This record gives sequence, C-alpha cells and structure tokens, in this order.
Amino acid sequence: MLNKYYEKFECIGLEPIRSYYIPFEKGVKFSEKRQLSCKFTSLDGKWGITAYKSPLDLPEDFLSRKSKGYITVPSCVQMHGFDYLQYTNVNYPIPFDPPFVPTENPTFHYYREFDLEKIEKIYLVFEGVDSCFYLYVNGKFVGFSQISHRLSEFDITDFVKIGKNSLDVVVLKWCAGTYFEDQDKLRFTGIFRNVYLLNRPQKHIRDYKINTKIDGTVEVSVVGNDADIEFNNQIKHVNDGDTVKFKVENPILWSAEDPYLYKMTINSGEESIFEFVGIRETEVKDGLFLVNGKPIKLMGVNRHEINPLTAATVSEEDILDDLSLMKSLNVNAIRTSHYQNCPEFYKMCDKYGFYVMAESDLETHGIVSQGDNFDHGDYYEGLYSH
Repeated sequence: MLNKYYEKFECIGLEPIRSYYIPFEKGVKFSEKRQLSCKFTSLDGKWGITAYKSPLDLPEDFLSRKSKGYITVPSCVQMHGFDYLQYTNVNYPIPFDPPFVPTENPTFHYYREFDLEKIEKIYLVFEGVDSCFYLYVNGKFVGFSQISHRLSEFDITDFVKIGKNSLDVVVLKWCAGTYFEDQDKLRFTGIFRNVYLLNRPQKHIRDYKINTKIDGTVEVSVVGNDADIEFNNQIKHVNDGDTVKFKVENPILWSAEDPYLYKMTINSGEESIFEFVGIRETEVKDGLFLVNGKPIKLMGVNRHEINPLTAATVSEEDILDDLSLMKSLNVNAIRTSHYQNCPEFYKMCDKYGFYVMAESDLETHGIVSQGDNFDHGDYYEGLYSH
C-alpha cells in the first residue's frame, strides 16, 4: 500500500528547484535543440499502463505485475479511454476537505524500461505530471512529487545500473496539491509532458542566474562548479557561488518588437550550457509599465496549453502555431493562465518577442464557495506553513 503522501503538502526526494537548461558535451556546436545533446535521453514513447479506481486498490505486488495496456507518454489518460472529462471553474472538482481527497481516486501505474551504457550522475526529469506521482526505479522507491506543472527532477544515480533498468510511476488524479490547483479548465490526468534522463559528470553546474541592465551590464552567477563563460567575444572565469560581470558597448536591447538575443556559453568541466540572453529592464513607474525605460501598451491574451486532440499535452509545433497566430494579430503579451507552461515555451517567447506574465500552480478561489463560516485565514496559514 502507498504511503499517503498524497494527503500531505510535501514532496519526497526531489532535487532543489533550478533554472531550466539542458547540458551538452563540451566542444560541440552551439545548439538550441536539446535532442542533439548526448547527455539528454528522451523517455517519451510507449509505456505500459494499468488503471485502478483508487490507490487503495493497488495490489501489494504491483511492481512485479505486467501492464494491462499501453499508452503514449506524454499524454492525458482521458484522451485514451480512461476516466472521464470534467470542467469546473470556481468550485473544487472534489469535496472540500483539505488535505484529504476522495477514496475513489483514479490511479494509474505506468511502466517502461530503459538502457544505460554509462553512469556518472543520472537525473530523471518529469516536466509535468497531474496531479501527483510516486517514482520507483528497479523496484525501489525514489520519491514523490506534486504540483502538476512543475519540473520534477530526481537524482537516480544510486538506483540504476549498467544495462536494463525498470521505471514504475504511480499517478493519482487527486492529491493535497489539488486544493492549490483550482484553475478554471478541463481536468486532465497523467504524464502529460516530456520525460528524460540527463547523464552528467559527478561535479557540474547546478544552477545559474543572468541579470541584465540597459547600460549593457550583464551579470552571471553560478552554483555547483567553477565555469568559464563566453559572451559577446569575451571569456571570463567565475568560481562556484560567485558572480562575474560583462559589459556590452552600445547594446541592442530586447523588446517584443525587436527580440534581439545574444549568445552565451557556460563551460564547466566536460559540459557546455547554451543560453540566449536578452538585454532589457522592466519597471513600474508612476503607474506606467516601462520596458527599457519607455512606456508600452500590452496587447495581451490569456493562454491555456491545450490541443483539441491531445488535451494538455502540447508540442513545440503547437506552441509555434499559437505564437505565429498571435504575432499576425499584433498580440505582444501572454498570461500563462493559470500555471507554469512547458519550459520550451519561454525560450520561444524570448526568440519571437512576447512579454510573459508567468503564473504558477496556485488558484484557491474554490474556498469562496465554502461560505462565511469557513475560516479562510487559518486555512491559508496552514497551507503556506508547508
């Protein structure tokens, strides 16, 4: 039987949140296509799947049982004959009893195998799973994650071996996090975004941050390892935990109308991380929203990640179609209602020129329907203390 992490406001075994990037082998040509990195292994494709009405129905030996069917990952189970479609706006889709969820809670056991020829530091990344999941590698429990649209990264180095490895993922439709995710949208379940492995050196860049100013100052901070940074025909060394500054004379500033991007390479050990950097500043001054010191008018839209055939699973082609249509209609701003979009979306907005109001998986307006007798303050305090 599963430990009832799904009725707690916590995650187990996750790596710390970091900026989004894909490492490449040092010395390769600058690339924006992550599929070309030898350190990136996609686990998308055909997975086994077995459905249960409740996590309580999972047999004790479920890890050793064969799958009853197959499903494509990434996808939403409701588009493959499982469960049913449901839409709610303000009201919660389940009875309001946080952090508890109904016993009848559709549960899906995913399974696949993967091969490894080399092991240094192996990370397993899920870019989106609704609403929570338990992870097992080679029959051993690795961790638990919730927050549907987050990037969940696990260090599975100690769980894998050279050759064939097994991967079991148990996905639940509802969890404690559902009370944070009361977005007005169709409800979908499953591993709905990409899954992949990253094979990295034992010591590597863990995180970095880039800040820019319109005078051409570009600051880069790194965490995890020392690095040599190439930017605008300059190379500078930065120590782990420190910040290095570059200065661009007469910089070309980024804006939605002119989305100019500079190339940056962060070299650390045997890895290279490629970035595109837009030099710009934003601020609100005297009630005006300024970009690069000038007032602008936002002509924006709310956007859901949605495809009529694949539901919450969208491809890069889907995103490009949306952005192309928006450009043709003079849209220059997007609100990611009401959650984090897939990470490639933000890179495409940088490239094609869109201001983005980036939201997170936080929508609790269903509490309003509980009436005046419900102590909203105590509820919020209890949630955010976790």
